[in-house]
Amino acid sequence: MKKIYVVEGIRDEEILKKLNPNIMTIKTNGFSFDDELINKLIELEKNYQIILILDPDYPGEKIRRELSEKLSNPVNIYIPRDKAISKNNKKIGLEHVSLEDLEKILKNEITFEKNLQGDLKSSDLLELGLTGSGNSEAKREKLSNYYNLPKCNAKRLLNYLNKMNISKKEIEEVLNGS
Repeated sequence: MKKIYVVEGIRDEEILKKLNPNIMTIKTNGFSFDDELINKLIELEKNYQIILILDPDYPGEKIRRELSEKLSNPVNIYIPRDKAISKNNKKIGLEHVSLEDLEKILKNEITFEKNLQGDLKSSDLLELGLTGSGNSEAKREKLSNYYNLPKCNAKRLLNYLNKMNISKKEIEEVLNGS
């Protein structure tokens, strides 16, 4: 199936086209997109795989959540924050990712199943040390990096892991380095 990459702006399109001139993209123009864009994406979803590759900041995540709610099954690609920082350390976005890093990032497609809800609970995260201990943040980051997820709090991580149907045993293996 052909792919269409949804990005926020023209500079994001430009960097993807530097990597592959034939790549198909649609830009949201930041958070100012309207129902017309959503309807267009819903229509395109019939023949194309819609891939969301948005900035690793609050507006990018807000756009991702809204589009994910409206689309039936978009694929997500998360950009590590440290790869998306401008040279002057003042801006963050896809347009600041090096071509070398972008090539690797594009291979990390994640699909969340809308109707799938795993059986992990908050108590499992506590038991695994992903919340409630001094090194919880580091453990969550290790797990997020392993599954190519953005850095997140325990509640959001639980949501991601359940939508990916990740088991407690799989988490233990990742955390223990198996």
